[in-house]
Amino acid sequence: MLNARRSVQALIFGLLVTVFSSSSVCPAFGQGPVDFTLGATPLQPQEVEPGGTSTAIVDLQLATGITQGSPVSLSCVVTSTQTTENLPACTPSPVTATPPADGPSLTVATESATAAGLYTITVTGSNSSGSQTLSLNLNVVPSTSDYTLSVTRAPDPNNVTAGHGAQATVTLTPIGSYQGNVTLSCLSITPVVLDSPVCSFSPSPAVVAGGVPATSVLTITTFGPSNTVAKLGNHRWNPRRDPKMFYALFLAVPGLLVVGAGATGKPRRKLLGLLGLVAVAGGLLLLPACNATSSTSSPTSPTGQVTPKNTYTFTLSGVDQTGGAPSNGTTGVTVTLTVD
Repeated sequence: MLNARRSVQALIFGLLVTVFSSSSVCPAFGQGPVDFTLGATPLQPQEVEPGGTSTAIVDLQLATGITQGSPVSLSCVVTSTQTTENLPACTPSPVTATPPADGPSLTVATESATAAGLYTITVTGSNSSGSQTLSLNLNVVPSTSDYTLSVTRAPDPNNVTAGHGAQATVTLTPIGSYQGNVTLSCLSITPVVLDSPVCSFSPSPAVVAGGVPATSVLTITTFGPSNTVAKLGNHRWNPRRDPKMFYALFLAVPGLLVVGAGATGKPRRKLLGLLGLVAVAGGLLLLPACNATSSTSSPTSPTGQVTPKNTYTFTLSGVDQTGGAPSNGTTGVTVTLTVD
């Protein structure tokens, strides 16, 4: 009786050993080592603002002892312990590569609504031999709300005479979600002289909104001499103020016509020639008279002097309603104008 019971127990034990041995061997049947290794460079940059993009290079190599690999499919997933909304998008390119391959790229693009925080990018490579994974980290930092100032069109013309001006275009470019009203100015003008050129901007303030750059026209004004009237020799003559010479000249024309009407033959031809000569002389006299009526207008300085000849440098800046200056204001945004 006891022997029979022991025999049954031994038989059951043997069956159990066989079952466990089979279950441990079967899943591994037909599987060998993975024939490739998966690597990648760190994301560059490793910190971005919302809406920014970062990239990495994937490195696929043959495993030790493998002489020929099979194509590897690449995929990636972005996760966060803080949020599940507006996650960055991860894209490998190309999605399939055969090792050895140094060059498939990995692009991680964030959205403007992506929350600040640390994100984990899990990259997976797989083929018929198995799969490999690796992890990369991307830090999304809060966006900086600011703006930059730049000169997008240099003063035109760049060389002027005293009394003339030039215009340039400046552009305000928002950074992040910046918006505001920026009042522009020339912080300094060098060299420092009396009656130096002056600056004005239109519009000012310039309105930056909706993520769109704003522009303003910079006008540089110089001071010239007072209005002048053209001279005829050393005598100033204006036909409106001094018409006597004008009338005396042309009173001779009717007289010549009367005399010419009664003349015949050779005297008549001489009178007609004289009449033509008088007409030509009158035209020549009127030329300076026309010039005498024109004048050159220029701004008058407070001291009544002329802007000295020089090359002037203008340092530009701005300030918004919160007192914020452009982020590149410390580097000095300048324009130059030469007064000949």
